[in-house]
Amino acid sequence: MPELIKFEIKTLPKLCVVGKQLRYSWEALESGDNRRPGFWDKCYEENIFAPLETQTEHIFDSSHVGVYLDWYLDDNDFTYIVGMLMKPGVTVPKGYVARELAETDVVVGWIKGKFASRGVDRDGPDSENGYELMVKAIKENGRDNSEMKWCMELYNCPRFTEPDENGDTIVDNYIPLD
Repeated sequence: MPELIKFEIKTLPKLCVVGKQLRYSWEALESGDNRRPGFWDKCYEENIFAPLETQTEHIFDSSHVGVYLDWYLDDNDFTYIVGMLMKPGVTVPKGYVARELAETDVVVGWIKGKFASRGVDRDGPDSENGYELMVKAIKENGRDNSEMKWCMELYNCPRFTEPDENGDTIVDNYIPLD
């Protein structure tokens, strides 16, 4: 079972998530059509992080992120961006997307468990429960996230890349508060 080992509320400054975008429907995802693992693989094969990593003065965090956006649209689609968190003013490479995240209070939670090597939503046994643990902790702390416009998984090195003696790694989850 995954475990929430860190829970903190902090203010995230205005940022941009820059990367490659995948768009498809919640209905497809819920029926078993999980395109995100293959999308992560494609992003790594194309080395999409390299042009962002050269802009060192604009890097907010060098970790790779998966950000869910736009899930309240009428067509039941959502956007998933694989990329990096960058400071405003970043140059967006051709073929990439940039989405601004306004300054906001966020809950940062570290979920410890058995995850696949790239992306929580791959095939690790604990991949689906991290979000639920976060929402429960938010409510237990008297806060609300019912109107959130995005959420993010952040894959920090070495927390995510170096398993402990039990084979567990840690995925950082960011959930904005209302």
